[in-house]
Amino acid sequence: MTPSPAEIERIVREVLAVLEGGAADQAPFPRSAPDGTSVSRLAADGTSAPTTPAPPGEVIVQARVITLAVLGDRLASARRLVVPAGAVVTPAVRDELQRRNITLGFATGGEGEGERPLRLLTHLVARRFEPAPLASALEKSGIVLEPHRSECLIASTDALAEEVKKPGSLGLLVTRHTAAGLCLTNRHAGVRAIYACSPSGVAAGAEAVGANVLVAHAAAPFFELKQMVLAFARGGVKPCPAVFRERLG
Repeated sequence: MTPSPAEIERIVREVLAVLEGGAADQAPFPRSAPDGTSVSRLAADGTSAPTTPAPPGEVIVQARVITLAVLGDRLASARRLVVPAGAVVTPAVRDELQRRNITLGFATGGEGEGERPLRLLTHLVARRFEPAPLASALEKSGIVLEPHRSECLIASTDALAEEVKKPGSLGLLVTRHTAAGLCLTNRHAGVRAIYACSPSGVAAGAEAVGANVLVAHAAAPFFELKQMVLAFARGGVKPCPAVFRERLG
């Protein structure tokens, strides 16, 4: 049975509590005014640090893992939530943002650097798959799909392994030979590939291992594939969990 967003949220918090002594829910985040404007940010030592006020309706959160507990009531009047690049956003948070019609943005680097589109390097080992509709749909979510066609599954997995090492990059492998593609991709150091089974399953798997490559079947229905890719990419580039870093990092 696929876990619900609420169950995933609970599991994430419990795992982080064990790994970090409960520090996850205490990660620094800004306090917000009633209109959602960020008015201060907590420094690493817990003291208040001055910040540039965010635009009205924008909430900036500097936590590494974004859970409903971290957000608290900060979404009350928000129109946009901005989190650090690479932050893990739980499915429960994504569902809540969708319910409230709040957009999600990923900041990069320090203050005032703005945002960088997420690159989704897509290798197509499938002659009949047309990437244009998927690219258009993803662009609306700030994801730039870069398609590459290939006749060789091995060459595609080799290329993806190199591309996902670049900042702000994730990989997508579209093929009818998903089992072979998954195994070949995961033979590369630093690559954590998962199979596209369902949107909720992809989201859970991506967070569990900090996945940076998604393997999808070329015959998957367009809407289902789009939802799975969005679930995979929505959290940005995820770090490998500390507990697996020695083996999977």
